[in-house]
Amino acid sequence: MYQTSRRSKRLGVHEYCDSDYAGDRDTQRFTTGYVLFMANGPISWKSTRQTAVTLSTTEAEYYALTGAAREAAWLRGLLDDFGYQGDDIRPTLIHGDNQGSLSLAENPTHHQRSKHIDIQYHFIREEVGNNRVTLNYVPTNEMVADGLTKGFSATKHTDFVGQLRMKEQGDEEHIKEPPSRSPNTVL
Repeated sequence: MYQTSRRSKRLGVHEYCDSDYAGDRDTQRFTTGYVLFMANGPISWKSTRQTAVTLSTTEAEYYALTGAAREAAWLRGLLDDFGYQGDDIRPTLIHGDNQGSLSLAENPTHHQRSKHIDIQYHFIREEVGNNRVTLNYVPTNEMVADGLTKGFSATKHTDFVGQLRMKEQGDEEHIKEPPSRSPNTVL
């Protein structure tokens, strides 16, 4: 009933999230993106310009972590509804590339520089504190969600497609030619 990785009986649920800081030059809004993987493939992703203005890269990445945690919570609820009982979805692993935002989410003590952050964005702290989410640092060059927050050169786009475990449409190696038909063939 449940599709799992061929190498493992686990669903392998994990997520990457990223943000650009003030990427929209007109509004100074940031773009967040996340990619949620299950069974070695992306099953959910989002890229959106946020309505809030942030004061730092750390804050923008912290907001992205919250969005990713909300999506992970939705997936866990869906899998619960389907009757999935595996322990491999709790905690859900979320990868981020900003150490400051990861520290802010993992350390629930009062941070002088974060007291202005709206309470709704502290959802990530609750998820970490209740062991529903585990955070992991990955270097920016390994950040899968990076492709959802900014434009890329052709080479980087190809790398992004590979990180998503997708194939380029024009990749002849993986495309089968249709059978040849003679002009007299009746369909």
